[in-house]
Amino acid sequence: FGPHDYDSGPPPPPEFSEDEAMPNSNASAIIVPVDPSVQATLKALSSQIDSMKSPDGSKKHPARTCDDLKRCYPLKKSGEYWVDPNQGSAEDAIKVHCNMDTGETCISANPSTIPRKVWWTASRNKPVWFGADINSGTHFTYGNKDQPVNSVTVQMTFIRLLSKEASQTITYHCKNSVGYEDARTGNLKKAVILKGSNDLELKAEGNNRFRYTMVEDSCSQASSNWGKTVLEYRTQKTARLPIVDIAPVDIGGPNQEFGIDIGPVCFL
Repeated sequence: FGPHDYDSGPPPPPEFSEDEAMPNSNASAIIVPVDPSVQATLKALSSQIDSMKSPDGSKKHPARTCDDLKRCYPLKKSGEYWVDPNQGSAEDAIKVHCNMDTGETCISANPSTIPRKVWWTASRNKPVWFGADINSGTHFTYGNKDQPVNSVTVQMTFIRLLSKEASQTITYHCKNSVGYEDARTGNLKKAVILKGSNDLELKAEGNNRFRYTMVEDSCSQASSNWGKTVLEYRTQKTARLPIVDIAPVDIGGPNQEFGIDIGPVCFL
């Protein structure tokens, strides 16, 4: 045997006569029946793949964030949608408000209102935290009533990681209680203190990174009429929000009442 016998390569392709190589002239006349159930399945799969590529914010196909939803569907209106920031199973998706003008993902407090009444009747030198110190007070919680707190906590962590900034508004309703500036002294010593979710205290004065902004204030002097102080905090350190507690400073008297509206926390 010569060396070429071991290296003869693959067998040559089969040879066809010219007639055999020609396409079947009757092929176009053959109609293959298509099972309607197969067609329906293919159609369903096709739309499922489309919605996986561009989730529409429904419970079945939640978006990652409202900003993603806005990019995929720029004509959608602001309103309630489902998001799944951790991109796992859609089972732990949460319902949020999407601001489709800005792309912000907003999560409401639950409850979002603290009733107006006398909450504290004692003197104390240090701040009285609503959730930590007042008997029937609670820390602020977020998400819908019908959703597990754990799902909201996990998803909020992922939203923070996916966002560049966060903001929130708190409204302090007052009767005979200063909320921000004390008109009598002209200083901010009686301004309420807010607590961020990483336990950081946000105040009216001091380091401007930890300082909230006053938007409106009609709580600057003692009055038997209800007034309100609206405060906003905006930050690029998303771990600081949402607000989880508030410490009113000018309370303790029998005629000093307050209530709170907790605005949604918004991430972008």
